[in-house]
Amino acid sequence: MKETLTNANFPQDAEGHVYHISVKRGQVANRILTVGDHHRARAIAKLLDRIDFERSSQRGFLTITGRYKGVPVSIMAIGMGNCMMDFFVRESRAVVDGDIAIIRFGSCGSLTERAPPGSVIVPKAGYCIRRNIDYFCDTPLMPAIQDIPYLVSGNFAADEGMTDILEKTMEQALAEAQPHLDAGVTIGPVVAGGLNADGCSFYSAQGRMDPQFWDDNKDVIQTALAAHPTTDALEMETSMLFHLAQCSKGTVRAAGCMQVFADRVNNGFIRPEVVAILEPIVGKAVLDSLVQVDLEAMEEAGTVWENAPKA
Repeated sequence: MKETLTNANFPQDAEGHVYHISVKRGQVANRILTVGDHHRARAIAKLLDRIDFERSSQRGFLTITGRYKGVPVSIMAIGMGNCMMDFFVRESRAVVDGDIAIIRFGSCGSLTERAPPGSVIVPKAGYCIRRNIDYFCDTPLMPAIQDIPYLVSGNFAADEGMTDILEKTMEQALAEAQPHLDAGVTIGPVVAGGLNADGCSFYSAQGRMDPQFWDDNKDVIQTALAAHPTTDALEMETSMLFHLAQCSKGTVRAAGCMQVFADRVNNGFIRPEVVAILEPIVGKAVLDSLVQVDLEAMEEAGTVWENAPKA
């Protein structure tokens, strides 16, 4: 840490940069595409009209801000997991004026045969699967749940309007791309209307077996599906985004889509050449969706995109 920070409750430096993502007001637009992977973020950023700002923080966050089709947008890579999503949403909220629209573009495991590797899932809502630490504790403090190794939450809805835009835009993008692909290469379908599950880890909470650890997780996916039978996707961030949007007092709107990498039904995995084809198509579709969202523009005075030419 190089800067002098104030306010232990919500640390910021003298210029207003927030602690973890290291940005201040005017550096993040109110339309945000978020991903986990820095390489994915930089690849999508090539689609922008121009880049007006880029910063990598010491905590592993990357922010790229510019215009897309004349509209200010930010592309932010946040890494993996619920805590990184929490840092990103809260600290972006702190430095952006007005309402925010966020679309997450991630990768996931599929829990339905309707979504094989290479398809794209657009969930209408999501829930969380949490490892119950008390179950594994020698002296549990919560007897009511001490015999339950994993806790499954209720649902948090995505923004209905944004999700509808995203689904339609994604379907059109994949349909237009398919005729131009090599024979035998298929992308899609777009699977929408179901649920996403966030695990608190890639391993135990997602039912992956690890003989080196005591996890008691052989039934965790079946338990989640019994509670939420319309679950399509399993990953680690999108449901947390929906949860935080619901808790934002109406100032954050969120939607999400995920490329299916892992087929958890038939134990398959996406081919690298399919990822190379699919990723730029999905990234562009997300940007096209963001700029369609009805959202009041931020005041541009003092922002990094203030003098950027509009399309």
